[in-house]
Amino acid sequence: MRKRLSIYTRTLLIISLSILVIFFVLGFTYGTVYSLSADLQRKEELKRNAVELAWLTENRMDASRLTFTSTDITGHISFAARSTAAFVWVVNANGEIIYHTGIPTETISLLEGSPDSDYGGDPLLPAHAQNALHTVYCESADKTGFAELLPDASRWLVASAPIGSHGDLYTGEIILVKRHLPQGLAAFFLEHNVPLSFFIAYILSLLIIIWLSRNITRPISQLAKTANSVYAGDLSARVRLGGDKQTLTLDEAEYEDVSSRSREDDLTRLVRTFNTLIAKFEEREGLHSEFLGNVSHDLRTPVTSIGGFISAMQDGTIPPEKFDYYLGIIKEETGRLEQLINDLFDDSVMEDSGVLKQEVFDLYGLIRQVKQSFEPMLSDKGISLELVFDRHFQDEVRVVADAAQLTRVLNNIIGNAVRYTPRKGIILVTTDIGDRSVTVCVEDNGPGIPAEDLPYIFDRFYKADKSRQGEGSGLGLYIARALVRRHGQQIDAGRSEDLGGARIRFTVARP
Repeated sequence: MRKRLSIYTRTLLIISLSILVIFFVLGFTYGTVYSLSADLQRKEELKRNAVELAWLTENRMDASRLTFTSTDITGHISFAARSTAAFVWVVNANGEIIYHTGIPTETISLLEGSPDSDYGGDPLLPAHAQNALHTVYCESADKTGFAELLPDASRWLVASAPIGSHGDLYTGEIILVKRHLPQGLAAFFLEHNVPLSFFIAYILSLLIIIWLSRNITRPISQLAKTANSVYAGDLSARVRLGGDKQTLTLDEAEYEDVSSRSREDDLTRLVRTFNTLIAKFEEREGLHSEFLGNVSHDLRTPVTSIGGFISAMQDGTIPPEKFDYYLGIIKEETGRLEQLINDLFDDSVMEDSGVLKQEVFDLYGLIRQVKQSFEPMLSDKGISLELVFDRHFQDEVRVVADAAQLTRVLNNIIGNAVRYTPRKGIILVTTDIGDRSVTVCVEDNGPGIPAEDLPYIFDRFYKADKSRQGEGSGLGLYIARALVRRHGQQIDAGRSEDLGGARIRFTVARP
């Protein structure tokens, strides 16, 4: 199986290849335009200098255009040669090169000396190389009569301007010969500065892209790697960024600063959210595992007791006169099993519990009914459950809610209070009537809820007292909160100022 490229490698390849294509097209286009423009400029410069020298030379040669009549022309020729970096040849009407600033060694060997010359046997320009058409031109040497005279003719430019005119007769010419392809490293850079500039720009862009891609794709790669680890069951995996491998989460103290949040990019915030989700999921899984252990214990103990008592009654170990006593114990254990199963069922159907059946009813009457249902449990522990209603509404108070669901809320909250209230303790249910809602508060004189457990007391499967494995499933307050929120109301937990134990408070809407 082929190994898949990482997102960093794919991003880097795609971006670098895209920029390479763009830079290549631009470099080729601008390089071609620049080369054509520079070539045209060089040709125009050589043609202009050839025309000027031809005019100056014409005025300083005899009528037959064979020799100079004034020697000051050599200064103009030398200056033109230096300014154009070209060889200047002065050819008379006989085709003799009577003056020049330089001739390539290979070319001199190909030129014949003039047999009729009285001036030292000047080199003779071959007839095929002469400007017989009396025109001004500048072309690559390989496209002129100099193709066989100059070494590597395509690398040379030849400019020619006739010296005067006399019908169709050849009257001599000024020739400028210049190498137009670069020689040496500096000349090469000068000649190809546009494509070289694009190449350097591409290298710099590639370095920047590598840096940016690494900073952008590294968090994404870390996210993907961590997600795979979580999928494989490793809930301790986290995305760690930076040289110090920080594990960023949403609940860090420094992240609460608004200015620090505004400076972070979207990927960093995504990493924080992802790490926080994994931490919450790990915590939830831990609570779920703990819940399964609690349920196993809660189920095993009453089932074992019930099975043991029944077997003892069947085999005669328990005499008939004690059947009523042990049947009472069996009934209590059965009640515990029923409560646990009800909690589990309530939790499983919580998300699909349908539309609330809103109705107007007397809240006080509902609270009294719930109190009566707890009489056996209260009597067994000697707990006193006191109802203290708002003094402004002593008889009744009308509320709008789903009566069945609100009964479940009170059952869970009061049942939780009964569970943790010590023997002969006290539970207080009070009401506070507002304009739009009624606040119901349930307090007890039990051990209360530790401050560190308050943020989690309504979480699913959470139990504040981990040592009390046999009491409760950790679902009661979670279910109560879910039902209260479905009504659009509020619920919170804290410590009772009057009784010192736990305090659970929620609101119910008034009509």
